[in-house]
Amino acid sequence: MARIVEEPRKSPGLSFGSMDPDFRLETERLRLRPYREEDLDDLHAMFSDPEHMRWYPSTFSVEETRGWIDRRFEEYREAGFGLWIVEDRQTDEFLGTVGPAVRIVDEEPHVEIGWHTKPGRKGQGIAPEAGEAARDWAFEQLEVDHLISIVRPENTGSNRVAQKIGMHVDRETDYKGYLHRIYWLDRVTWEGRAGGTAS
Repeated sequence: MARIVEEPRKSPGLSFGSMDPDFRLETERLRLRPYREEDLDDLHAMFSDPEHMRWYPSTFSVEETRGWIDRRFEEYREAGFGLWIVEDRQTDEFLGTVGPAVRIVDEEPHVEIGWHTKPGRKGQGIAPEAGEAARDWAFEQLEVDHLISIVRPENTGSNRVAQKIGMHVDRETDYKGYLHRIYWLDRVTWEGRAGGTAS
């Protein structure tokens, strides 16, 4: 069960206003927090790794990684939430990124739960643990009736993560020029499962 240490001001719909930089969401092993400028080196080490980025068109340069961070800040300003940094609660080690973010799929806005786990730490249950926390936060704090995850069919690891956090394949569609599976979890199903609570 994730524990919110600090949370942003709540307001209707998908908008909270600017995200509180002191927001923290903790699980048994992990701490989720907003992005900071100083995350550049850790993120670039992950996004410049060819194996990690094999499901993307290419690896990221330093400038592209900086652009990724800037887009997270834009999400915080526009929606009041977005992807978070994942850290080890005991050591403060950077482990990856996770979180809810608004994505346009087939011309419709959805809140997606997305994740990256840094090379060397995959297969340790980090993405499912962080993804579950992000999923629960989104259903508890946002007025949404469903969540999605967008996953390439060939990406077996992320397909497993989506399934572990309770999602099922709703359809396949073109997303940014590549075939993706759209995983789906509705609020009613989430509320009916252990740990799900009505907001």
